[in-house]
Amino acid sequence: MKIVFLLTHIPNPRMNKRIGLAKLCGEVVVICVRRTSQDVYEPYYGDVVHEIINIDLPPSKYIFQRILASSKYSNIAGRLLEKYNPEMIYTEGLDSLAIASRYKKKSWCKIIYEVADLRECFIELPHSAVSRLLTYIIKKQELCLFKYVDNLVVTSEKFYDMHYYRLISKDKLIFMPNIPDDEPLRKYVKKSGGVFTIGFIGGIRYLKQMKMLVDAAKTVGCNVLFAGAGETNDDYKQITDYCKDKEYVTFTGKYIYNTDIAKLYGMVDCVYAVYDADNPNVKIALPNKLYEAVRCCLPIIVAKGTYLSEIVEEWRVGISVSHRDVNDLSRGLKQMMDKTFRDLLISNCKIKSCEIINDKYNAELKKYFL
Repeated sequence: MKIVFLLTHIPNPRMNKRIGLAKLCGEVVVICVRRTSQDVYEPYYGDVVHEIINIDLPPSKYIFQRILASSKYSNIAGRLLEKYNPEMIYTEGLDSLAIASRYKKKSWCKIIYEVADLRECFIELPHSAVSRLLTYIIKKQELCLFKYVDNLVVTSEKFYDMHYYRLISKDKLIFMPNIPDDEPLRKYVKKSGGVFTIGFIGGIRYLKQMKMLVDAAKTVGCNVLFAGAGETNDDYKQITDYCKDKEYVTFTGKYIYNTDIAKLYGMVDCVYAVYDADNPNVKIALPNKLYEAVRCCLPIIVAKGTYLSEIVEEWRVGISVSHRDVNDLSRGLKQMMDKTFRDLLISNCKIKSCEIINDKYNAELKKYFL
């Protein structure tokens, strides 16, 4: 089977897992966008053809710029689909789904659509009239496009419960939690001694919460590690400028997930995953940091009032703090720096790590690739 991945970004670690699985089942081609305002990832698989489209896709709120950029992406990607003539298209995002759907009308193929983040407007109705109109248009477009979707992949079952149950039957749903593959973490060695270090490992965004971490770490006297580029180049500049002359903060910059992730987690005692919980998507998403932290037996700090905090508290592998209150985060850090308390969380991580196995989820998705 020929499988094309159609993406509006260079494949991230999650999508590289899907590509690696698809490679076992057939010929794989990746058609993707390198956004000129971002510098987060590079193609990982050297033996997979990557057709890279250099273009900037601005956020949807910049309506006219987005339409122009999407039109250019659509024309180029459409021609590439004709060139490769896939039997399956694996994609995410409505821009890409629209292109895949148009191709399916002309040439039969299966479409698998993945959702790792849910648009805010799918959960809460926007306040302004313009935003409500835009939401109405997006939902109408999505309703039309989902007629062409054969299967839906979600990284949080809450996405289906909150929104997608209206669009596709549950028997076409595939749940793929963001569990890391074994190989990238095989060389992980737990940090031994030294100053307590909390790490944020991944694309840097939610700058308010990142700055809050820097301030709380200064209060309690611990180190901070930021590993990864910014979601935009401006994000990265803002946080590095904020940390200028703060010797307790370290930046490693952009990294290659499969070769660097084990080393990075080996540099920290605790994982930071506090995002803006006022964001509706943050309230119901389950990021890969949860599973990576558990696999590495590292306690995790998350935001209160989220589905992530419910899971963390149920598994007893970390603590939740306010995403707005630096004092609450400082108290949480002090608690986490207590070795007796931390060892208890680590022992719970060890138990849970044996339960979250990627193989059964990969086997389920592999059936569809075959």
